[in-house]
Amino acid sequence: MRLFSSQVMENLLENMLNGVAFCKMIYENDQPVDFLFLFTNPAFHKQTGLGRVVGHLVSEIIPNIRESDQQLFQIYGRVARGGAPESFVMFFEGLQQWYSVSVYCPQPEHFIALFDVITERKNAEKVLHDRAIQLQFVLEGSELGFWDWNIVTNKVIRNERWAVMLGYSHEEMQQTTKQWTDFVHPDDREFAWTSINNVLEGRTTSHKLEYRMLHKDGSIRWILDQAKVMERDEHGRAVRMCGTHTDVTDRKALEEELIRQAHIDYLTGVNNRRYFMERAEHELRRANRSGSQLSIFMLDIDHFKRINDRYGHKVGDMVLKMLAEACQSALRDIDILARMGGEEFAVLLPETESSLAIEVARRLQDFINKASLPLEGNITIKIQVSIGVASMTSPHDNMDILLHRADTALYEAKNTGRNRICVAPC
Repeated sequence: MRLFSSQVMENLLENMLNGVAFCKMIYENDQPVDFLFLFTNPAFHKQTGLGRVVGHLVSEIIPNIRESDQQLFQIYGRVARGGAPESFVMFFEGLQQWYSVSVYCPQPEHFIALFDVITERKNAEKVLHDRAIQLQFVLEGSELGFWDWNIVTNKVIRNERWAVMLGYSHEEMQQTTKQWTDFVHPDDREFAWTSINNVLEGRTTSHKLEYRMLHKDGSIRWILDQAKVMERDEHGRAVRMCGTHTDVTDRKALEEELIRQAHIDYLTGVNNRRYFMERAEHELRRANRSGSQLSIFMLDIDHFKRINDRYGHKVGDMVLKMLAEACQSALRDIDILARMGGEEFAVLLPETESSLAIEVARRLQDFINKASLPLEGNITIKIQVSIGVASMTSPHDNMDILLHRADTALYEAKNTGRNRICVAPC
């Protein structure tokens, strides 16, 4: 079945940003020596700067191309003889441009080449390479902790910066009998040594690892340790290894904070919807594997809009925080609480069947009903919540199904008087 008309294909080729050339390869003594242009699209001329070429040999268009771009002929000739399609990047001497080319054989001794000019990109890569060399010189003069380990004698030379990172002077470090292992956090020593031994034994080419080290003041510093074997003996055994230390404690703290912010609702400090769904899916899979029960409920503050309208959104935010704190106090450690949006919260109850979930919901509702938020002027705000409860009824239940059932039960609670607990039917 024809998917495209000839007119569609013609329009496609005419408007492609890639240069396209359909050519017949010319061979002499079984070697590719020239090719004849049978078709080119407008992008071909734009990207090559060449005028009319169809019906002409490339050697007529670009004299000496066979000598200047011999590799190009080898590739085109190989593909045109039925070889596998090839993609390559090449500097065309005849055109003084870098090209990214893909070529394939549509019929014997013919090829179609699709290409883009990438001269600007290659020039940019050269600039980046030059800058990388400059950066290397800068890094060599920067404040990196340096260590040089003579493996045969087990003697390690360290610079002053290595010592200062851990709160020691260079003199203290030279006098101490402590080895590197003693400074590494006990929980990180095994995998740090594993990384180093992998390099020593040739399983990896370099050691690059972030781990914790013990500061003189008792604090923890995160260190990026990078090293390579610099010398091996005639049997291939490592005899010298050198590396650098970079203090990345501040970066690790920032990463942890960003991770925390990505998981936590900014206002209440409980899980946000996205992280709740991740944890909930994990618990659901665990429940299915172990055959245990799992329940979930949705809860919503009754008449929350009245609070916002009467006292303002700042007080409304305080109420949401109070509710989150009440939930955290009333729930078990294994329960997962999240703010799903607005005044709506969700609670996942691992290893909890329906009757126990209802008990937890009642206890939580009582706890919230007793909570209060004092304001200026002897004003106290109390709240009530409606709760919808749903429990697993089948291994085929997924989190979307459970949330929908709990949400439906929640709306039933709100529509039948509020301050109620409704249970989704099993």
